[in-house]
Amino acid sequence: MEMQPASETVSGRKRRIRIFFSIFVLLLVAFTLFSNTLMALTLPKVVVATPGRGELHHTFQGMGTVKWREEAALTGTAGGKVEKVHAKEGQSVKKGTVLVVYNQQTIQHQIEDEQTSLSRLKVALEDQQNSYKEASKSGDEKAIAKAKHDMKLTGIDIDAQARKVQRLQEDLRENGQLMAPFDGIVTKVNAVEGLGPSEGKSDVIIANVKLGFEFQFAAPASLVADLEKRATLFVRIGGSNARQVEGIIEDIKDTEPLSEPGKGGNTTIYKAMKQLVITIEDKDLKGGEQAETQLIKTMSDVMIVPNDAIHKEGDKRYVLIVEEKNGPLGNSFFVRQSNITIIDSNESGSAVDGLMEYQPIIYKSSAPLQEGDKIRLH
Repeated sequence: MEMQPASETVSGRKRRIRIFFSIFVLLLVAFTLFSNTLMALTLPKVVVATPGRGELHHTFQGMGTVKWREEAALTGTAGGKVEKVHAKEGQSVKKGTVLVVYNQQTIQHQIEDEQTSLSRLKVALEDQQNSYKEASKSGDEKAIAKAKHDMKLTGIDIDAQARKVQRLQEDLRENGQLMAPFDGIVTKVNAVEGLGPSEGKSDVIIANVKLGFEFQFAAPASLVADLEKRATLFVRIGGSNARQVEGIIEDIKDTEPLSEPGKGGNTTIYKAMKQLVITIEDKDLKGGEQAETQLIKTMSDVMIVPNDAIHKEGDKRYVLIVEEKNGPLGNSFFVRQSNITIIDSNESGSAVDGLMEYQPIIYKSSAPLQEGDKIRLH
């Protein structure tokens, strides 16, 4: 039996120890990496966005119904039945054109009755004047005084009765016919020959052609701030003859704020609103068409952040930033809170101050996050 030198035995033992140690280290590293991988799978998964500088657009569709700028609802005030209707819907008329003629028999009878009363007063005055003459001849002072007093009272009654007759005659002239107050187009006729006024309805409605058409809508005050009266806008007219026409801002008026429920339904948000009056000149308009226009406001060279990435805490607004830390087994990612100031917002994004360009921020997460949490990127 051949014996190995002691040195070779020791050397082989050391080699085996090194091998076993190397295997142990490799297993330790493998288990550590595997453990870190398992741990990483349990971390909240996040989706990040990289904000940059750009433009923030506000777009608003203003819609309304086209109508005449001025319409006069006309009805005879005498209360008589309609004798003749001259007006027709869609008819162009000049100022003073007779639209409706009323039967004024009732007021004519009233005038006749009042004229009869006036005649009786005049006869009574003549009798009193004769009594005065006789009293003057007899020299009876009491009779003279009484006659004077009676004549004075009757004279007052005659003046009042004459004015009453005159007013009735003026009413007959003015209200016997319904006339157009300006050049216009008849848009509605409710008067019917042989019938009296319709309750709650005007006999004729006439539109002022000189003032043309308009439509109105309410818009956020922030979008209207830079608009001025007499500025032009493109207006789209709907219907079978859809087309684009030019509109002019005739007026910008204050209106009630728009109230909306806040997040969670516990808060009410009030948006300042303005009422815009847009005039349109188009020979094919008839009224009743749907009109719409678009208001656009643009902020340039601002930092844009998705609204989903912005969090609220009281009056404070902040975003969650991804912070990367280097380690011996690779890089780790953590959450850091960064306060921001919102300059303006639209439906999808906000212009903010307080962020560096291209700084990754979290806008989606598989679990609620707070500062210092370790995360994994999607």
